[in-house]
Formats: sequence, C-alpha cells, structure tokens
Amino acid sequence: MQTKALGTVIEWSGRSSTPADFYSGMLDYWDHWQSIDPRLAEHHAVLSTAAEAFGHDLVNLATYAHEILSWLEPSRIRRSPSVVVVGGMTEAFIFTLRSACDVIATALAHYAAEKRGQAPKDSLRGLITWSERNPSRVHASIRTVLAADFGWFWKLRALRDALGHRGSHANIHCDGRQFNLWLHGPDGWITREPLLPLLAGQLVHLVDLSDSSAQAINEVIDFPPDRLKSRIVNGVLISALHDLLKTADNYAEPSP
Repeated sequence: MQTKALGTVIEWSGRSSTPADFYSGMLDYWDHWQSIDPRLAEHHAVLSTAAEAFGHDLVNLATYAHEILSWLEPSRIRRSPSVVVVGGMTEAFIFTLRSACDVIATALAHYAAEKRGQAPKDSLRGLITWSERNPSRVHASIRTVLAADFGWFWKLRALRDALGHRGSHANIHCDGRQFNLWLHGPDGWITREPLLPLLAGQLVHLVDLSDSSAQAINEVIDFPPDRLKSRIVNGVLISALHDLLKTADNYAEPSP
C-alpha cells in the first residue's frame, strides 16, 4: 500500500489508486493557498475550504472505522472494553458524518441561487428546506441534488440529535461475532440494528452526495475538465473506509 501522507488531501495524477486513497468529487476543489489555480481563484475561499474540511472529515471517519473494525477480531471482540470503545467510536462516526453533510451544504448554498446570500449555508437541513420552499430561486442542477431522496440524511440527523441533544447513548450490543447499535430515547427505541451496515450505508450516501453536489456546482462555475479527479485523500488509515464498505454485509445478522 502506497501512502504519501498521514491523512490529508493531496494532488492526484490519475495513477491507479491504492487502499490508502479515497476519492470523492468535493475534493477536486482543493488548492494549497500558496498555489491557487487562477481559473478557480474566485472560488477558492468557499470551495477549497470546503474540500479541505470534507477531506479532514473523511480522515476522521477512517480513524473511527479502523478502531471499530479492529475490535471484530475473535481475540478482542469478547473482551469487555470492546463495546465501550466501539460505542464511543460510533458516536464520533455519526457526528462526523453529520458535520460532513453540512460542509457539502456550505459549498452548495454559495451557488444555489443567482443572487448570492439567499440560500442558508449553516446546515444541509436548512438548505433542503429552503430549496423546497423556493424552487424557482434554485439553479436547476443544484435543485436536482436537493430534490433527491434524503431519507438517509433524516435518519442520520435523528441519530445525531438523539446523541447530541436528547441524552441518548450509542449502546453497543455484542453477540460474540458482530456489533449492533441499540439507541433508546425518551419516547422509546430509536434503532436496534447491525452496526457496520448502518455506518457503511451512511458513508455511501455521503460520498454520493459529495459527487452529485460537485457535479452540480461544476455546471454553475464551468469547472475546468482537467481538474476532475485531480485531488484525493491519502492516509495511513484510509484503507479502513474501503474495509468497512467491503465487510459490512458480513456482519448484517438481524439485531435482537
């Protein structure tokens, strides 16, 4: 595995990717402040900042996934610390997923309307709601993104809000082979489901949102074609994201 960085966005020549690499469309906007592409200079403050923040979120997600997956080993999973550590990493994963959604929304909001500043840029929730109420103000390409099925996001938001605002905890059930997320709130059970498929599914939706959002923004700003797939996240733990996606279905037995 070829690793060039501990975990950051780097320029990518289009070479064959390795397990240490992870690509998503939002990353293409990144430029180091000392070498800004003049064709994208007017967008640097918004898009490059979003790309760097999104890349940082991916690195953190890989870190949490690495720790969770490491506790699946038969010699470790039955040890009492497993559910404590995995619970903490699960909460961190969910919070970071939610943060990454808002990073994407910040970029989308800047280009959502002809008149800058009309679209709310504080959260994806606010941007979706605004788009639904003001469809005629939204650029067609971005309106398509915001009109997609966001059932996954509303579920993510419910999980994050329960953990962050309503006193719930990511209780982890372990059957000796797989981890299940048991989340309970004041009104009863929020979810009881296999953990890895939940996290992997949310990651897939996040990357899909990043890709579709970048495509929509690119139409608005006339993004240079040679910059497509020119940036990538590279890091020592990035392979954990690929491992999560590959192995999640092996740990999908229904939760008790």
